[in-house]
Amino acid sequence: MSRRWLITGATGLLGDYLRDACASEGPVATTGGHGGDRPCDLRDHEAVRSLLADTAPDVVLHAAALTDIERCERAPAEAFAINRDAAANIAACLPPPAQMVFISTDQVYPDTPGPHGEEVTGPVNVYGQSKLAGEQAALAHPGALVLRTNFFGPARRAGRESLSDFVVRTLSSGQAVTLFSDILFSPLHMATLSGLLVELVRRRTTGLFNAGCRNGASKADFAFAIARHKKLQTGTAKIGHSESLPGRAPRPKDMRLDVRRLETVLGRRMPTLQEEIAKL
Repeated sequence: MSRRWLITGATGLLGDYLRDACASEGPVATTGGHGGDRPCDLRDHEAVRSLLADTAPDVVLHAAALTDIERCERAPAEAFAINRDAAANIAACLPPPAQMVFISTDQVYPDTPGPHGEEVTGPVNVYGQSKLAGEQAALAHPGALVLRTNFFGPARRAGRESLSDFVVRTLSSGQAVTLFSDILFSPLHMATLSGLLVELVRRRTTGLFNAGCRNGASKADFAFAIARHKKLQTGTAKIGHSESLPGRAPRPKDMRLDVRRLETVLGRRMPTLQEEIAKL
């Protein structure tokens, strides 16, 4: 079944992966604040209404977000406008038969031990708070799917860098780097996440799900696993703790995701972090 797709956040890390995953599913249009096929300020309700009328999407993949955690702390009104109000505008203007996918974050969880199930939230920073509000706005649409996730993989756009790109760049250049052993997460490769998203749209899945690898690791262990896979030297890397960075916005330390709800829907296990790193 061919569908018309609209991808927001066209110039973000995930945008190109989403476009490639959707390319065989039907016509794909993209938008961004300053890029894409149809640049649009998603904070502007009437601009969103016009965009959706012109593109008539069957599916909106809403990946646009303000993800800079420090910037969100400094400018909470901007964070909520981009991360909540844009989602609310899409949800309000998108006809009910269409589907809406909201890409959320593991930062909505509290600073408590994981893995976290979907039921309990408690963001400790403005970014997480604004994304949680965006989830609620998106879920007002009857065809909404919300995925809480974290991702990595090679950036496909100049000026962008993922966490795995940072690891490869610093270790390859012999640059001194501190790797945090106290921050845990369970990310997916962007190709995996994009393919999963298309699969869930085909299934017409709605609701709220964690989308991560089935195990997790510290960011330090993640980096060392990449180094082993890429055969990179790690002599310039040292282990540290996140509290060593002065003035850093608060973050949950354990962002591992309990993915059993999603595994039940899919009828299979999610990949391990090791399997995802092997895709680099």
